[in-house]
Amino acid sequence: MPVSARFHQLRDRVVAAVDQAFAEPVKLSFIKDGKQDDDREAIEVEAILRVGGGKEALASGKVTDNAWRSRFGASPTELHIDRARYPAIVARSGDRVKALSRQGEPWFEVLSVEDRGEARLVLVLGEV
Repeated sequence: MPVSARFHQLRDRVVAAVDQAFAEPVKLSFIKDGKQDDDREAIEVEAILRVGGGKEALASGKVTDNAWRSRFGASPTELHIDRARYPAIVARSGDRVKALSRQGEPWFEVLSVEDRGEARLVLVLGEV
């Protein structure tokens, strides 16, 4: 039987306190083959949404480089979900996130999922 580390209870309290100050309501829509996934019902949660901005960078990391044509945002957009509060969420690339409390309620697409962290499920997002 696994035994949790001594700090888990304190960690979960800290994460909850941060969410109380910074989390906002978002809708998670789960997509499969370009349509709503019938096996994963859309849900509304409170999580920390950090929208990147600012300068774009070239894939090579250089200021100018004609060999690389790909650009990406230097500050990624991420959604940080409290795993203790929402343990059942299984997100995948292609799923969608709607920012319910922001002007225009913008949609984002899940580009990748970082699910190895202890305290948070992190969704790396791109604009739709």
